[in-house]
Amino acid sequence: MIYYVDNSERSNLNSPSAKKNYEEMGKSLEAVFGVEVHVQHYSQVSIDEVKSLNPQAAVLSGCGTPWEQFIKCDFSREFELIRSGLLPILGICGGHQIIGMAYGAEIAPMRRLKHGEKDDHVGTPSEGYFYEMEYLPVKIINADAFFEGMGDVIIVHEGHYCEIKNLPSDFELLASTEECRIQAMRHKQPPAPSPLSKGGRGVVGKGECPTYGVQFHPNNYTDEYPDGKKILNNFIQLAKDWQRRKSK
Repeated sequence: MIYYVDNSERSNLNSPSAKKNYEEMGKSLEAVFGVEVHVQHYSQVSIDEVKSLNPQAAVLSGCGTPWEQFIKCDFSREFELIRSGLLPILGICGGHQIIGMAYGAEIAPMRRLKHGEKDDHVGTPSEGYFYEMEYLPVKIINADAFFEGMGDVIIVHEGHYCEIKNLPSDFELLASTEECRIQAMRHKQPPAPSPLSKGGRGVVGKGECPTYGVQFHPNNYTDEYPDGKKILNNFIQLAKDWQRRKSK
């Protein structure tokens, strides 16, 4: 099972319609991740619930909340889960930024639009800011089992105007673009050979849980651009491997 944290702003979480929406979201995500998915809103994340469900991993969703509001949200429950070491974690886009926030990083827009650059977000809170959008190349900076079976440049789906400004001290930079330095990061762990690795190319922590954040959206992939799916498969395998080591 995947414990999926919904980081969007929602009201009436306990209403019948909200519960139905979460059930539908879980079913659609199961097709993406290939395993059962339990969806929970970030405001209701519970360590006790996680222990009871005993999922293989947690995935932290993206977030469409405007930057000024996003950085003021109460993510304390999610921070507790991120820092708990209970299970492997993957943060996607806004979820990646929340991991950064949990470890003291600053979150802010990448930059203002330059003169002559088109603004596709006029009339929205992100008006005037530069966006990374659609399928774009991302350069792998440090080899890791998370990117096993992939080249030095991957093509993944982007959809953001904010970023993590400073890499937390406990993290290693894994991937970048010219506009966004921290495209992927991993919590530093004692290295051990990964079952996914050939010739020792990748590493995965022997003790602490694998914790990854990606600014892009690996859950958005196509037959033409399959790298996101490969990343999700690698993460699920890393989570399974860690759970097996934990049980020994």
